[in-house]
Amino acid sequence: MFKKINPLILRLFKSDIFKVLIIIFLAIFLRTFRLSFSPPRLTHDEMSIGYNAFSILKTGKDEWGRSFPLDFEAFGDHKLPGYIYSLVPLLNFLPLNSITLKIPSILAGIFTVFGISLLVKEVTKNKNIAFLSAFILAVSPWAIHISRMALESNMALTMFIWGLYFLVKTFDKKLDKKYWPFLAGMFFALSTYFYIAYRMISALVLISFLVLGIIYKLNKKKIFFVFISFLIFTLPLASEMVGKSGSARFDQVSIFSNDGIEATILEQQNFCFLSQPRFLPKICRVIYNKPFLYIEKLSKNYLTFIFPTFLFIEGDQLEYLNDPAFAEFYLFLAPFYLLGLYSWYKKSGFKENLIKLSFLIAPIPSALVGDPQIVRGSVLLIFVSLFTAVGIYDVFENIKKKAFKNIYLILMFVIFAISISRFFISYSYIYPGKYENSFYQLSEEMANFLSEKESEYDLIYINKSIYPDAHILIAFYKNLDPSWYQENIIRSEPDDFGFSHPIGLDKYEFGDNLIDQYICEKSDQKILFVSNNIDIQSQFVFKDFSGVHKQAQMFDIDKTRDYLVNKKLIKNICN
Repeated sequence: MFKKINPLILRLFKSDIFKVLIIIFLAIFLRTFRLSFSPPRLTHDEMSIGYNAFSILKTGKDEWGRSFPLDFEAFGDHKLPGYIYSLVPLLNFLPLNSITLKIPSILAGIFTVFGISLLVKEVTKNKNIAFLSAFILAVSPWAIHISRMALESNMALTMFIWGLYFLVKTFDKKLDKKYWPFLAGMFFALSTYFYIAYRMISALVLISFLVLGIIYKLNKKKIFFVFISFLIFTLPLASEMVGKSGSARFDQVSIFSNDGIEATILEQQNFCFLSQPRFLPKICRVIYNKPFLYIEKLSKNYLTFIFPTFLFIEGDQLEYLNDPAFAEFYLFLAPFYLLGLYSWYKKSGFKENLIKLSFLIAPIPSALVGDPQIVRGSVLLIFVSLFTAVGIYDVFENIKKKAFKNIYLILMFVIFAISISRFFISYSYIYPGKYENSFYQLSEEMANFLSEKESEYDLIYINKSIYPDAHILIAFYKNLDPSWYQENIIRSEPDDFGFSHPIGLDKYEFGDNLIDQYICEKSDQKILFVSNNIDIQSQFVFKDFSGVHKQAQMFDIDKTRDYLVNKKLIKNICN
């Protein structure tokens, strides 16, 4: 009996399906283990996505009361509809909480791993490089982290990778399917519903594809169907793409809206004048101006993103997007990335050149905004994983002796195991405690505490300069009835950047008032004041994971006033 079973088991272990399943199971584990603890909190953007999906489910309207929009104004940052609508069906049978909110992103991360295995196999015709690419993407800190957050960019990445796969598959002469051009255009179009950077990326990749199609004399009918499919599926977004909402976020954060550049130009020209007022200012006006500085800034941002320093040494500098102890990929992979990049750029052919151009396009949206950021540049994950896998495989192929090949494989296995273990232990246990305040300053615990205290107070005042947009925290964790919310939210006028920050929601007020105002001016209202870094004894204190640093102070104004009177400190507050 065992003699019959053993060969079957061996064949199963050696099969391609088994290898893919192992990588996918590993990806699932790395994206779900201790999900409630790391990341430690939601960002206010994640809560906004969740509550807007909840509002659509219950009322068919977003938090602003607009019916089934394709542009969600949210905080004035105009969120895209993809993630929100993908969450709605889940909320029909699962509660609105942090886990449910992240399910679409987790699934997207898993489908991205599967997608890159198919894409790389199609492009390279080498299943070993395909498996290795999928493995690198599955275990990279970058891919793990964005899959564990409710990030629109992560879902856009999934749509993009499948669009790219069906695009190269469309021109596979061995297995010609009529629906592949349709699927390619559809998935590229879907990426534009999830994250705004992918509107530029998908458009530029398709333009590159068109140019390559002409050069390599590809089937014109298939090219036509790819573009028709893309246009059909992006048609509902046409008004948003060309309207104010389509460019709102770019206008808010791009390098072209950076006032610091003008200040830099003025400073340089002034020093030229002070140093040599006769002839130097004329030269400085030519060499120190907006076009030169924009080109310089854009080039620096672009090159920084694709250089190993960012990818393998430093990583994203925003702590809520990266464990600062690690970069986006493991350090020992840096030489293989460079080797693979060099090796790939020696290749030629339609598919190889499409990958090259897509790689060169990938950093552009992030470079237009500022320093490298893993959300805006998530598409780069595909190409760094591919090139690194190519580098590892090429080294293996160039080793002549079998014994040395085996040593190489053992070393790679051990180094990968140590690197993954070091990262994941840090990420799962150290990172969430050390950097919890890098997400949102108020936690779920604090939101629940405020909810319990509501009945005891007439007014709960939250300092919005410390806790911006706290209204969404209250709405999300209380699962407020969206109809009631839409009627009771009080909003301020948009600021100069187009952001709108609510100032009231029933008993809650959000503003910049000082606690002195409430202590010194007696009121019939019973007030709870929420802030931090106030040098007065508070009734309720929330501290960080270490129990050392305060995260929030909550003052019962009447009790605080009585305490100050008894301690004869009231005059220090109320002159």
